[in-house]
Amino acid sequence: MNYLEEIAKISSQAQQLKHVQSELILTPVEKRSSHQHCMLCGTQPTFGLQLNFYADQNNDIWTYTKGSIHQQGYQGILHGGFIAALLDASMCNLIFNQDEEAVTADMNIRYLAEIPMTSEMIVHAKIIKTYLSLYKVEAEVYVKDQLMAKSSARFMKRA
Repeated sequence: MNYLEEIAKISSQAQQLKHVQSELILTPVEKRSSHQHCMLCGTQPTFGLQLNFYADQNNDIWTYTKGSIHQQGYQGILHGGFIAALLDASMCNLIFNQDEEAVTADMNIRYLAEIPMTSEMIVHAKIIKTYLSLYKVEAEVYVKDQLMAKSSARFMKRA
């Protein structure tokens, strides 16, 4: 799927969410050379997803992905560790969009429903608060307009 198709998918699904009040204007988040081998967002991983992330007019981050058998946990549903990694990568790219790099300090996840294996998902991440060396962030995974998992985390800025 190309950038324009991804943007169309994200925009279409995001408009169904109650907290999205206006049309999204999405621009690609620049890929980082420090993350070129990341299994989710890297450009070089052999078995990675090569996810693209997009910033909206509020500097929130969005991405689109579709599950597959390679991310399966229990029969027919996505593995919780994959969902956690998806949330984490979204929050990390949120910080990349601030022209910073940071690592996960702690992360809390709430799984609200099982996600069927081949679901189309959008992930939304936003900054809650910025401190001198710390970001407080949140991310959510949606299937259609249903919130399936959410996370709050703190990221430490890299030196």
